[in-house]
Amino acid sequence: MCKTDSSCPLDYRCAPDSVCVNECTSAPPETVGLTCESSMDCARCGFCVASGAVKQCRQPCQLDRDCPGGAVGSCVQVGSTALRACRLP
Repeated sequence: MCKTDSSCPLDYRCAPDSVCVNECTSAPPETVGLTCESSMDCARCGFCVASGAVKQCRQPCQLDRDCPGGAVGSCVQVGSTALRACRLP
């Protein structure tokens, strides 16, 4: 369990549900868009994020260019946290 990225091992980020997940920079997790209970369900570098009444795996990001296609507005804040994730296609 984590509260911030600094409480996770090197090359890991703290997901919105307080699980340390790999920080991936190459390809989006293959689980993007699938339903999940926690970030542990979202492959090695996905976040489990509530999208209305459903939780879905999303790709973490810091900037729009980190998301597939890199369109303006594709990297959005996750709820009231400081974390960001790519919009679902």
